[in-house]
Amino acid sequence: MKKIYIVSHTHWDREWYRPYGYFRSKLVYVLDKVLSILERDGDYRHFLLDGQAIPLEDYLEIKPENRERLADLIASERLSAGPWYIQPDEFAPDGESFIRNLMLGIQITRQFGEPMRVGYLPDSFGHSGQMPHILKGFGIQSAVVMRGVPEQAIQSSEFMWEGDNGDALLTVYLPHGYSNAMFMPDNYTRFKLRIAAALQQLKKWSASGNYLLMNGVDHQFPQVFIPAFIAKMNAEAKEETYIHARLEDYIAAVRENDPDFDTVKGELICPAAQRVHTSIASTRIYQKQQNRRLEALLEKYVEPVASMAWLAQAEYPQGLIRQAWKYLIQNQTHDGLGGCCTDEVHREMDQRFDSARAHAETLLKNYSRAIAGRINCKQLTLTVFNNSMTRGRQLVRASVYVKKEGFTLMDTQGNTVPYQVESSEEVDVSQLSIWTLYLGSAQVVKKMDICFYTDFEFNAGYKVFKINERARIKEKPSEISIKGNVIETRYFTVVICENGSINLFDKTLSRQFQNLHLFEDCGDAGDTYNYSPVKRDTVITSENTTARFEVEQYGQHQVTIKIELDLRVPKHLTVDDSARSEETALLPITSHMSIYSDLRRIDFKTEIENTIQDHRLRVLFQSGIESQHSCAETQFGTTTRENKRDDAHWKNKGWKEKPLPIYSQQRFVDIHDGERGLAVLNRGLPEYEIYDDSVIAVTLVRSVGFMGKKNLLIRPGRFSGISLPTPDAQCPGRQTLEYAILPHAGDVDAGGVVKMAADFDAPALAAQNKIWRERLLSKEKMISAFGSIENLTSHIQDQLQVLKMEDRAILICENEALQISALKKAENSQTLVVRVYNSSALPLAEVDLRMGFDIKEACLTDFNEEEKQRLDVTDGRVVRLPVVNRYSAITLKLMLAEG
Repeated sequence: MKKIYIVSHTHWDREWYRPYGYFRSKLVYVLDKVLSILERDGDYRHFLLDGQAIPLEDYLEIKPENRERLADLIASERLSAGPWYIQPDEFAPDGESFIRNLMLGIQITRQFGEPMRVGYLPDSFGHSGQMPHILKGFGIQSAVVMRGVPEQAIQSSEFMWEGDNGDALLTVYLPHGYSNAMFMPDNYTRFKLRIAAALQQLKKWSASGNYLLMNGVDHQFPQVFIPAFIAKMNAEAKEETYIHARLEDYIAAVRENDPDFDTVKGELICPAAQRVHTSIASTRIYQKQQNRRLEALLEKYVEPVASMAWLAQAEYPQGLIRQAWKYLIQNQTHDGLGGCCTDEVHREMDQRFDSARAHAETLLKNYSRAIAGRINCKQLTLTVFNNSMTRGRQLVRASVYVKKEGFTLMDTQGNTVPYQVESSEEVDVSQLSIWTLYLGSAQVVKKMDICFYTDFEFNAGYKVFKINERARIKEKPSEISIKGNVIETRYFTVVICENGSINLFDKTLSRQFQNLHLFEDCGDAGDTYNYSPVKRDTVITSENTTARFEVEQYGQHQVTIKIELDLRVPKHLTVDDSARSEETALLPITSHMSIYSDLRRIDFKTEIENTIQDHRLRVLFQSGIESQHSCAETQFGTTTRENKRDDAHWKNKGWKEKPLPIYSQQRFVDIHDGERGLAVLNRGLPEYEIYDDSVIAVTLVRSVGFMGKKNLLIRPGRFSGISLPTPDAQCPGRQTLEYAILPHAGDVDAGGVVKMAADFDAPALAAQNKIWRERLLSKEKMISAFGSIENLTSHIQDQLQVLKMEDRAILICENEALQISALKKAENSQTLVVRVYNSSALPLAEVDLRMGFDIKEACLTDFNEEEKQRLDVTDGRVVRLPVVNRYSAITLKLMLAEG
């Protein structure tokens, strides 16, 4: 007998074509009606709140008196919320963001009842190949998806989705979307006709005899008559049963029939049946950059530094960190971080980014300074934190405040540490605090920005350096040679070409790379959802330009070269979008190229004054390596993709978009032939493409002026979203982009690409223990004027136990392939959580984690920090890990030894 499961729901975009306030106002009325119907009508079995928990928060801020009503309905499984906090974009956020998103969603929903145990992802623009791993890490064994499924690869709407790491889960495909039973008519005859039509569409997709009808759409109110009409249809039915159901009911029925499911592997980005909008990866790229900076700030700086302070007896700022994560994750919605909302919405997102940053930077500044200030040393010191959480050599940048220019830097072993002065200025430190402003006396010191190398023997922890103001050392001659346009280091010979590109000879590889760092500008007739080529495009490159260059910094550790060029490009599109304008304008591009004496990478910071509209600017790297595949970082791993996706017959097949080979990346893209390779690292530049099986093209800016357009060359038919002007999406003004190149031997794993990307993404933080401002605060006249002064740093510092004048290793991973994803206090216990992942393509066995503190117990948990398995602890500090599968993360909870 056929079973038809009707799931009533609303798809809730918290903000999209209207701002948050508009949709929140509507949410209040929708949930008011949901509560009223569910309480009044026991036959209205269930309503699905879009797999999110944030509507509960948004609603209760307005109507806190209805908390118990919500709790009763969620606890009795009449109303479903979670497991997500918000419905995410699946490519720009990193793996840790996905985990925090689900953790928040589950935490919030559990205040009322149990969350829905389905990975409901009805509208994400394609699906990450690591989503099965993320969901299974929370014990979620099924998913529901719409976009990106390759229909040609499956025979039914249910299939096994196998992720990049090998985890697989039962997945339900919505071939006709999450709205195939939306806005049902309240006339019974018409209702039956709509049901019949929907079932006819689903006929070829049902292998188990079960049919899924989704009674809802964006921001839809519940329809009160649904149970009564279902009852009437059941009374008339002969060979079918209609059930007002939860998603879990449908999935359980599918499992019960246990058909032979097809298997689909990896990411789901096929545009055959639905649009996947892969080029949203470069829409409003300034917000992609903000997202990545804040992920790194919270994961690599705030949480680890606060954890180190907590290990030394300070209070852990759990609530403030959680609030910063909330602000960040609220901006990671599929429309929001995708860049596909109105300008008004994205300006509201900027405010949330600012709020998250203010929370995070305040915590980081005060906790790092408190640790530095608590180290038992009478003279000035620098405490340098290993924020990339990788071992090996790093270049540290620090601002040092001293009485006068010139000092000696020494490590804890008494060795003099050579440093390079990057800049120096006089500052009045009495102006750095609102309280010292009232002293009426200036205190001028030297602020010196320096850089120096250090070797981290541990993954997490800090090193301490003494600043001796009485001794001066002479800066050593640079090991970097500059002769005209040729820069020579122990690793590279770099030649700056007339057009501003570089030729690079890698001495280790004995390999020449030519024409690296060219720029390409083309027209873009698309919208915020899709890049679309211009019919008669005018493509401009920097190949035939004349660049200007000068040495900005020259020292023993690094040189920085400023390279300036101007591209003369068409100013905008023609009225019909078929060509670029004859009117041109200059697109000034300034790159600051940093080359190091002892690092095997070259960094670029590129500034663009963008006055051009409807265009896409990319930076090109000719690798000279031919491969039909690229490798790019994804959440907790690396994914391999074909360089070419074009299907000449996509239109004849009725595909919704042309399958362009425009892909997303996390912190790097790499092309290699197994013997050698070239990686491009980035900070918040998620989009790339491979030209001619050898050229890496990374998008720097994509400028478009509409939210949605009709009949694009690569996307025929209706506009996506709605058609509204979005002048902010043109990304006018100064854009600053950061990236680096890394030539290497072997493949991604052999070349250490993941480690180098981590180093580039999260450089070490240095904190001075005190500056003259602190001495000013302690003056007698300050005390007599104001009484006892306590600021946030001193408040935290007073909680800390006295710290020895020594380097401190918190954690050591004995295999470089094991990367640290999280170091934080547990959510609900006085234990330390460490999350690591295997960044390599092979399983890791018998890897030890060595702690710099005594632990009593260690256990393996799921991603929600719920205990699963005890682990052996050796010598009170060493934990032997279970086998860590390729591209997989595991979570440990460590109970500290008493005392």
